[in-house]
Amino acid sequence: MEFAVGRERIGSSRAAKLTLQAVLRPRTTKLTYIYDFGDCWEHQLMLTKPRTADPDVAYPRYVAGEHPAPPEDCGGIPGFYAQLEILTDPNHPDHDDAKEWFGDFDPNRFDDQLIKDRLARIANRRRSASVKSKSR
Repeated sequence: MEFAVGRERIGSSRAAKLTLQAVLRPRTTKLTYIYDFGDCWEHQLMLTKPRTADPDVAYPRYVAGEHPAPPEDCGGIPGFYAQLEILTDPNHPDHDDAKEWFGDFDPNRFDDQLIKDRLARIANRRRSASVKSKSR
């Protein structure tokens, strides 16, 4: 895993210790996130409308999302789309293998509950740490 801000590369050990506030400098609104070097999954994160934090809201928080993550080791974007095409063609020679590998994967079904749960745990830990530090 690595982040890139412009030409600066931030490896996973350093990234784990940084906050977005520390990485995003004035006029820097785009980060690149690479989480699988083998399949080259790369995401661009863009800061569009920063706002002042609401003291009554726990952060981080989930805003929106769509489409599930693709299955592991499917060959990056080209491999993923090739497998989706194979899945839609029952006459393709690799259809049965792709169906077995992808299981019940549905590229149109997105369940955001896991994301909400994980972010809520992070927000609760941050809130607890904040309350503890204020009470000292």
